[in-house]
Amino acid sequence: MYIHNRLLALIFRLLFLFGCGIGLYLNSGIPGGKFAPYMLVFYTIQSNALCFVFFSILAVKTLIDIKTKGIRGSTHIFPHLKGAVTMTISMTFIVYHFILVPLYISNDVSYKILNWQNILVHYFVPIMTVLDWLLFDKKQNFRWFDPMLWIFVPISYFIFIIIRAKIGGIIDIVQSKYPYFFVDVDILGWINVLKYAGVFILGFLVLGYVIYLVDKIKFKFTLENIGCNSVVKEAN
Repeated sequence: MYIHNRLLALIFRLLFLFGCGIGLYLNSGIPGGKFAPYMLVFYTIQSNALCFVFFSILAVKTLIDIKTKGIRGSTHIFPHLKGAVTMTISMTFIVYHFILVPLYISNDVSYKILNWQNILVHYFVPIMTVLDWLLFDKKQNFRWFDPMLWIFVPISYFIFIIIRAKIGGIIDIVQSKYPYFFVDVDILGWINVLKYAGVFILGFLVLGYVIYLVDKIKFKFTLENIGCNSVVKEAN
């Protein structure tokens, strides 16, 4: 399923970049008067930054295609990487909403979920990324083994935070060398951390194959009056 209208796609992607950029800014420490580089350690910030870079390139390519090919049609870049980006940021929402929020609330009843700092990076960006893929990308691009390649993104992040903990200092906001409790080797030990890592990698793999299966269901529609002429549905 995808909309054959590059102008709509461009507007959507510019809106995405605006919201993602504001979210990164609000979490940078700059609004409080001082840049907080330690925020770059968190998976949420890294996954949002990845989305911002990817969608910046995608928006530029969409604009170029509008000028050279016209409004009707679709623009996508690196479709296999788009799958990895979609999986990566979707897990940001899943882990935050279903694991971290209950934990934060149990430890601090005053914890605020619904503020722009949280909404933009944990909800807006993941939802908009998934919608962009569903609405504007041609489907049936993914290969059966792509999800197994995509999980190198979270594996790389795990390796990064372990190395950073060995050579870096305490992360101010959590008062630990580790950004998340489930990777804190000093408290949990290697066996438990590797168990958590295994569960998360399995979760990423399952999510990747959910995305892959959705990609295999082919729905194609076009809308009149926005550069599209007919409505066609095809299902495998």
